[in-house]
Amino acid sequence: MEHFSTETLKDLPLFQGMGKNDLEQFASQTPHSLVDYNKGTTIVSQDMPCQQLIIIIRGTIGMHSFSDNRRYAFFELLQAPLALQPESLYGISTTYTHSYTARTALRALVIPKVGIAQLYRSSEVFRLNLINMLSAKIHKQQQCLWHDLSGVTEKRIVNFIHSRCVYPAGEKELLISMGDLGTQINAPRMKVSKALNNLQKQSLIL
Repeated sequence: MEHFSTETLKDLPLFQGMGKNDLEQFASQTPHSLVDYNKGTTIVSQDMPCQQLIIIIRGTIGMHSFSDNRRYAFFELLQAPLALQPESLYGISTTYTHSYTARTALRALVIPKVGIAQLYRSSEVFRLNLINMLSAKIHKQQQCLWHDLSGVTEKRIVNFIHSRCVYPAGEKELLISMGDLGTQINAPRMKVSKALNNLQKQSLIL
């Protein structure tokens, strides 16, 4: 098993704030591995069982998702460090809701569920980091439900995209017909077309 320095660990999601002793204990006692992915490699696919926590240490990753009816798809570029869907490890549905592909060469820290359980029991900082990460995700999703979507079609389109993002900044790509977008945001196709033209004139979309 390949290991790495605790200096690398302390900057990763879920490990921030952990002391040197905790980090050294993880490196020597907790099951984990370092995995390198070549550019273009699919790391996980949507609907695959989530049986381990993958933390991207270095590189750029592409996240893409399809709607249940396969009528539209959403793409987003993300930068390391990044933990891939820790919320999918446990709960009612333990599957990935997105697919992830290496857009550059990647290095990742992979921890099986038994290692996550071990860390959760032994490290209070890890427990708090995990709870904070999950709480932030829940908070964001609840906020999206209460956004004012009345009136302006542009606002509805922006909220539709924002509610599907991991991060508000960076490159996003939405593949959807204007008719389907109108159905999703409850707006006529003509209004959707006009709103998209307005957003393009403001250089907000391409």
